This record gives sequence, structure tokens and C-alpha cells, in this order.
Amino acid sequence: MEIKILRSGENYLELQIDGEEHTIGNLLKGYLLKVQGVKFASYSKPHPLIDSIILKIMTDGSISPKEALVKAIELAEEDTNKFIEEVKSIEKG
Repeated sequence: MEIKILRSGENYLELQIDGEEHTIGNLLKGYLLKVQGVKFASYSKPHPLIDSIILKIMTDGSISPKEALVKAIELAEEDTNKFIEEVKSIEKG
């Protein structure tokens, strides 16, 4: 995975994430939309034969786009850990 900043501003961030596809793009977009202060989040895959996505984040100014991305990743990690624990409890039960 390689991340490149395509555009960056006070309330806007556009990243190119090489080596990734819809799975991480959709996950990040979904969690970004749960973060307070995020006005817009989307991703696109510019070409089906290239393993790369473009992630776009716009905030209302109460949080920076980078902070929002970190928060979204933390939320995804929390949910993943909860899911792991649920799966482990099924194994024991």
C-alpha cells in the first residue's frame, strides 16, 4: 500500500491509495460518514485494471480531514475487535 496526497486543504483531503480496491475504499467511506464533522466522504476506482482508489474527505471545519480519517480508522478497529470477540465466544459456546 502506498498513499499519495492529491489535494489537501483546510477542510478537504484527496488521497490516492495504491494497492487497494473497493474493500478498503468502501470501509473507509462508511466509517468516515460516522465521524462528527465529516460533510462528505467518497471513494472511486479510476480504472478497473489498476489497483488504486481515490478517497475524498470534506469536513465542516470542526475537525481536519486527516483527523477524521484517523478517527474513522479507530472506529473500524474498535468494531473489528468487537467482531473478533463475538466470533471467539461462538467457538467456546
